[in-house]
Amino acid sequence: MNTARLILLFLCFLPGIRGVAAPPVITAIDVTGCRRFSSSDVASWTAPHLRQPFTPERLDAISTLFRERYRAEGFYAAAIALTGSVYNDDSTTVSLTVGIDEGTQAVIAVIELRGVHAFDPVLLLSTMDSRPGTVLSSGALEGDIVSVLDRYERMGYALAACTVGDVSLAPGGDVDSASVVLEIDEGPRVVIDEVRVEGNKETRTNVILRETRIGPGEVYQPERIAAIRSRLNRLAIFSRVDEPELYMAGTRGGLLLRVEEGKTNTFDGIVGYAPGINPGDPGYLTGMVTIGMRNLFGTGRKMNLRWQKEDRFSQDLAVGYIEPWVFSLPVNAGADFQQRRQDSTYVRQTGTITLELMASEELSLSLFGTTESVIPSSDTVTARVPRSSSLGGGAVVLYDTRDDIYSPEGGARYRADYHFARKRIAATLVAPAVDANVQRFGLDLEVYVSPFNRQVIAVGVHGRQAQGGGVDESQMYRFGGAQTLRGYRENQFLGSRVAWTNTEYRFVLGRRSFVYGFIDTGYYFRPGDARTGLLSTEAFHYGYGLGLRFDTPLGNMGVSFALGKGDSFAQGKIHVGVIGDF
Repeated sequence: MNTARLILLFLCFLPGIRGVAAPPVITAIDVTGCRRFSSSDVASWTAPHLRQPFTPERLDAISTLFRERYRAEGFYAAAIALTGSVYNDDSTTVSLTVGIDEGTQAVIAVIELRGVHAFDPVLLLSTMDSRPGTVLSSGALEGDIVSVLDRYERMGYALAACTVGDVSLAPGGDVDSASVVLEIDEGPRVVIDEVRVEGNKETRTNVILRETRIGPGEVYQPERIAAIRSRLNRLAIFSRVDEPELYMAGTRGGLLLRVEEGKTNTFDGIVGYAPGINPGDPGYLTGMVTIGMRNLFGTGRKMNLRWQKEDRFSQDLAVGYIEPWVFSLPVNAGADFQQRRQDSTYVRQTGTITLELMASEELSLSLFGTTESVIPSSDTVTARVPRSSSLGGGAVVLYDTRDDIYSPEGGARYRADYHFARKRIAATLVAPAVDANVQRFGLDLEVYVSPFNRQVIAVGVHGRQAQGGGVDESQMYRFGGAQTLRGYRENQFLGSRVAWTNTEYRFVLGRRSFVYGFIDTGYYFRPGDARTGLLSTEAFHYGYGLGLRFDTPLGNMGVSFALGKGDSFAQGKIHVGVIGDF
């Protein structure tokens, strides 16, 4: 302990007449002998210690700080010492002078890896930034140790350890020569013999285990282990999934998964109010109700029910079911049925069978087959939609990297689909039966970016097209309203080619709460129909407004107020939706 520290201890702890004297406060720190770093760097390092009590611990912290900075630049022989201290009259403040002897920079002459058996040491050394001829930087050496351990972990050596065994410096002329030894303890290659699950009460353990995609006897791989949490979260049946924990039981390795089950059923309701089209016409309510069950009987099976009423005369009914992991393979099988009653024009019934391959956590590929029948309200020649039946199939590609399903702050969702059908148009009194082809294309792209803390930009681009000799009103697309083009009535527009965009700027209030402004655009094209005398129609529209989504005792509620193209404030549309879990 040098003289300055003895004096400091004496001043700090000498009992006075009124008690123990308080340590003096540092008012200035002057650094001499520092040529490697700029004065602004030195000032930024010493600033946190100003106006602080001058204690032995403070002196050690200042010395340690400078030593770390110099070692990061290869100056391992740098010496830092307190060379002066000036107190005021009553010894309540002190001005310090710190002297630095930088010494010479150390350059690596030899670096040796000891204990390496799983890799070629020469190959391992070639991947490191610290190598003969480079400056011995503590930061670079620490980065190399992390890189070496990462390589071991990827090969299954999850318990490997690497430490600096020895650093020897040999003085030279302009630089010091350094010899570095890294000691590596590879440990055993970890094989996962079992996976244990804790916290599940309703969900069957085998349902969780199959989602891990980890088989007994599999070598530990960090990428595959890290993906487990993402897979389980995507099931949307757990309120919390902890990171998998590796444990060893003798020579056997295992994983521990801790989960907490959440509410697995969802009620999604949307209510919209649309004013009358003409002055004096009364407005009316529209609505949609969706019930989703994501974990039937704890097996991961899913069922969805949907009802939608967009005006006084039209409605949709749909039911769907998904059987996960058919034959214990990452393949989901699904079936759904949908019926649409379009005012007094026709009834359309559609059945679909789907096989979905879960290629990865983000990517899935699906094949589906469909059958469809359209029953007009009248079989007369002037019916807007002819009686028909069709059989077809298609494919879907889905890529989803969103960090949250309900309120994402990052990631993207991409979906593309293609559908081909052979359509049979029934004979009428004046025309024979006709066979025609119908092709349908769909594209959805959603991107979420957080430019600032608790702010999110959400952009969605969507497109649909139906083409072929058999396309009629029943095969066209309807859009407009709360989920597509806000500021307009539900399914107000109809076309064989439609596209819309949704752009929102969100201010995040909570996990699933945010306020936002939005701008929507929409385009549609409807071809003419010589049989009914309808002319082709093409138009572009836009909507804009404000919205709020927040949690309530009933569920997550969304409210938005939107204006369409040319609307006055009194013509604005209010959309209200609730997503409730139970």
